[in-house]
Amino acid sequence: MDPLADLQTRLGHVFARPELLAEALAHPSYTNERPEAGPSNQRLEFLGDSVLQLVLSEALFTLYPGEAEGPLSRRRSVLANGRTLAGLAVELGLDAALQLGASEDSTGGRRRASNLEDAIEALIGALYFDAGLEKNRECVLAVYGPLETRLSAGLPADNPKGRLQEQVQPLHGNSALRYESTHAAGADHEKEFASRVFLLDQLLGEGRGTSKKNAEEAAARAALAGLSVQPQGEP
Repeated sequence: MDPLADLQTRLGHVFARPELLAEALAHPSYTNERPEAGPSNQRLEFLGDSVLQLVLSEALFTLYPGEAEGPLSRRRSVLANGRTLAGLAVELGLDAALQLGASEDSTGGRRRASNLEDAIEALIGALYFDAGLEKNRECVLAVYGPLETRLSAGLPADNPKGRLQEQVQPLHGNSALRYESTHAAGADHEKEFASRVFLLDQLLGEGRGTSKKNAEEAAARAALAGLSVQPQGEP
């Protein structure tokens, strides 16, 4: 089957605006080689990340009535982390449909977790523009299947961002943490990202990784290590 047709069948939606699907599948390495192809999927990834957070937050809020904010945040983080998203992307057939530059493709970019997680977020952003929030919710939750099953399969080994959120939320609220990407360097197939995490205006930690999410997790681990050696009662 054609990869685009297969992807849309598994997603449960045929795009009325196929140019949105094409943009969602266009890795930056592809558009760098073919400027005439249009924009890469980075802007749609930005939108899709927010839409996914909303869909998952709403679903978990309903699924776990009465559960506190911290555990809900931890569950959402498990469902939206890079490993889970990369797995969902493969299930959808996104790896076969991705448009990659020649170098990125030849060095394993079609199975690179950071590419897959970016692409599925971009796909969610494209779906939002093509069909609206209700259809987005329907398709996204169908792709995940029962959330309890995903959670039991994806837990808990290490969720530094969730653990950091749980530590600061009781004293500072849900919006006190802020992650800031400082730079991305290297060739497309071996980029290194850097990130910093702030509590209000206080720098808590810095980290690096092979994707933005990995860098943020490394920054959160550094922040947790710093908090663990502070006198009790300090933020």
